[in-house]
Amino acid sequence: MGRGIVILGHGSRARVWEANQLLLQIVEKFKQKTGEQNVKPAYMNVKSGGPTLEQAIEELIREGFTEIVVAPWFLTDGLHIREDIPEIIDSIKEKYPEVQIALAKPLGADNRLVDILIERIGEVS
Repeated sequence: MGRGIVILGHGSRARVWEANQLLLQIVEKFKQKTGEQNVKPAYMNVKSGGPTLEQAIEELIREGFTEIVVAPWFLTDGLHIREDIPEIIDSIKEKYPEVQIALAKPLGADNRLVDILIERIGEVS
């Protein structure tokens, strides 16, 4: 059936839901650029009011996907990337051993991000 994709953001508390809209915009832009429609947003912060990583993965599994990529919309590989997310993924793999779940690298110190930073600084200079 192909692969399902979860784009995972940190998320903010539900009372500032506007801050969480950025991830939804990123998911839509990703779909438009790639043509992939099997993409779900998820938030690490359970108080965000949006779907959690487990909820997003399980929704893809219910839709029939057995290969899932979790793409963190994070800059660094802090504790969420190193510990929390792998623990969640391992827990889901125990429940659904037939499903392959891979974790992509965080955005990191990519030169393309530096180009955006340079552009943003140039906009105010």
